[in-house]
Amino acid sequence: MSLNPVHAARSRITDAWTPSQLEHLDALVAACALVSHADGWVTAEERARLLERMRGLAVFAVFGVEDALEAFEALDQRFEQDPEAARFEAEMAVRRLRGRDDAARVVVNAACAVAVADGGFDAEERDALLRICELLGLDPIQFELITARGSR
Repeated sequence: MSLNPVHAARSRITDAWTPSQLEHLDALVAACALVSHADGWVTAEERARLLERMRGLAVFAVFGVEDALEAFEALDQRFEQDPEAARFEAEMAVRRLRGRDDAARVVVNAACAVAVADGGFDAEERDALLRICELLGLDPIQFELITARGSR
């Protein structure tokens, strides 16, 4: 089964979207899901705060907040059913933005905002963000995930 919850959520208006825009939205949703599932589960309270945080991110307004949330919820369910496959598919969606630094930075910034939605920034979330930076070929220093000397 492929990731593509975004494509399903957008199927009724696909004509209006370019493949590049869909890849960007896929990566945004995937990065947020990777961070939210970093510790292995998402409690109902965390999920509510996460969705509220996502609603407040301007980047999702570009794509349509409700469609983006629908895509996130589809991927969230996929994580519940098959975490390893969902993680692989999410990482592939993120990786597709490698080399598109402006779009990739937006993805990391959104994922950072999601990471603090539960009031903290734990080690698992930081590790997920470091992995996202690695997938995108971005230096985690620019997001203050590590210091210049490499400490976390």
